[in-house]
Amino acid sequence: MTTNKATVISNFFWRFFERCGAQTVSIIVSIILARILTPSIYGTVALVTVFTTIMQVFVTSGLGSALIQKKDADDLDFSTVFYFNLAISILLYLVMFFLAPFIADFYKITELTPVIRVLSLNLIISGLRNIQQSYVSRNLIFKRFFFATLTATILSAIIGIYMAYNGYGVWALVAQNLTNVLFGTVVLWFTVNWRPKWLFSFERLKSLFSYGWKLLVSSLLEIFLRELSSLIIGKYYTKEDLAFYNRGELFPKTIVNNINSSIDSVLFPTMSKVQDNAATLKAITRRSISISTYIIAPWTNKRHFTF
Repeated sequence: MTTNKATVISNFFWRFFERCGAQTVSIIVSIILARILTPSIYGTVALVTVFTTIMQVFVTSGLGSALIQKKDADDLDFSTVFYFNLAISILLYLVMFFLAPFIADFYKITELTPVIRVLSLNLIISGLRNIQQSYVSRNLIFKRFFFATLTATILSAIIGIYMAYNGYGVWALVAQNLTNVLFGTVVLWFTVNWRPKWLFSFERLKSLFSYGWKLLVSSLLEIFLRELSSLIIGKYYTKEDLAFYNRGELFPKTIVNNINSSIDSVLFPTMSKVQDNAATLKAITRRSISISTYIIAPWTNKRHFTF
């Protein structure tokens, strides 16, 4: 199965507009909430998010990518991974639920326990959404991501701002984060024409895992090293310091990260469709490197011109 150039470009722009739209709304909401909430509240949620982000790698990485890469993936493959991911996500939630008091004690922040237990529900929601995302990526219908992400971002922003204005404090950010994932999942389930069937195969799971575990380990190392500084700051500095670090690190990388994630998410399924054609793969790789460098280089070098 091949994919024409127009389809790839169209999907890239849908993915890019989705990321930019969501980031724009998030930045506006962050500015509004920053006028209402204290930095310590942001620091508390940022610390919890580090742990849930690491745990989510087990749900969102590996097998989902294996489904995209497999040339003849069918309902048996998708349903097998769906039920396996859902079971893993529930298990990970239980781990976070029982570890919450120990994490709170380690960081000496009492209110972490309920926050961790509620915010970790994102793990289960991600387990329900992951295969829908893989289906969208495999079939290059990123337009569905655009509507799901923008709808979820706007609705969760309204909820977060409302709760912040009404004095809910840290729970305003928790609700915003949780409802963002929840609404995005609901929209995907209504707009993506795939449902799990009562099918499961250990042989298929083993075959997919033989490819996916390498991506899982790679993602775990990447996420852990990226979030390690937040874990250290959360332990040895104040919650306010972590909040300033978290926000300060996020905004400068927004444009570059959006471009990179848009290119990567579209190229992977595109290249998977022509994985047996080495010449085409090389041509796509060269073209993608040239285009991404042309787009990203001005932003990464901009700091050299500001004194």
